[in-house]
Amino acid sequence: MNSSDCINERISSRMLGIIVLAFSMLLAVVGGILLPVFGFFFAAPLLLLGGVLTSAPESQACRLLHGK
Repeated sequence: MNSSDCINERISSRMLGIIVLAFSMLLAVVGGILLPVFGFFFAAPLLLLGGVLTSAPESQACRLLHGK
């Protein structure tokens, strides 16, 4: 693994997080209009997952490569 692999890994994780966040917000809006309790029940875990992916934690291999 080299430095460019670490950058690509971080960018792909953030992009996936942004896509999940957008989908979960859409689900929350639609769910809030149609079935408020169930819509937020399904949207809340996706919001959490999108937040975690957007923060993009580095893998252990990238931390070792950068000396952190």
